[in-house]
Amino acid sequence: MPNKVAFIVVGWNNKDLLEECLRSILDQTYEHTDIYYVDNGSTDGSHGYVKTEFPSVKIVLPGYNTGFAKGNNIGISTALEDPDVGHVALLNSDARLDKEWTERLVGFTRTKPRAALLQGTTLDYYDHGIIDSTHVYISHNGQGTQGSWRHYCQSELGPKKVFGVNAAACLITRRFIEAQPFKQLFDERMFMYLEDV
Repeated sequence: MPNKVAFIVVGWNNKDLLEECLRSILDQTYEHTDIYYVDNGSTDGSHGYVKTEFPSVKIVLPGYNTGFAKGNNIGISTALEDPDVGHVALLNSDARLDKEWTERLVGFTRTKPRAALLQGTTLDYYDHGIIDSTHVYISHNGQGTQGSWRHYCQSELGPKKVFGVNAAACLITRRFIEAQPFKQLFDERMFMYLEDV
């Protein structure tokens, strides 16, 4: 499998968040990465800021607000035009990564070659002692739910099989994406929220 990781960041009028997000990708210990910033018709100068301050980032301009699901689909299809991309990583523009995030998840796929989607423990942005998500699942009432939401993070959580991952920060193998019977990974009718379920 090719070893490059393509990061997709979808943004809309959030210029103030982009530096921290993009810097956390550039600071990864894993060296083989590209970043694709999909700007959903921002009017706050976001894509100009990225172009000036982060010249290595590839900017994709759909020309309007496509929503989160379609924005990621556009970024994914653009990234997969590069045959060296073996994994796609999705990252919300209001998130930041631990510097070993990519290395650990890609390393895990080497030991578990059938892994399709992976997620690290996502912590609360303001209080890193609180878990935001360890995975997603369908609860008994049929609602998409974040695993371990608002639990205290007392120690490192080990790997486990899960129903799904939180698209706020996840790694998806190219093999899985290309094996799907549909053209888009996310259902574009889900403009924003629950598209990962």
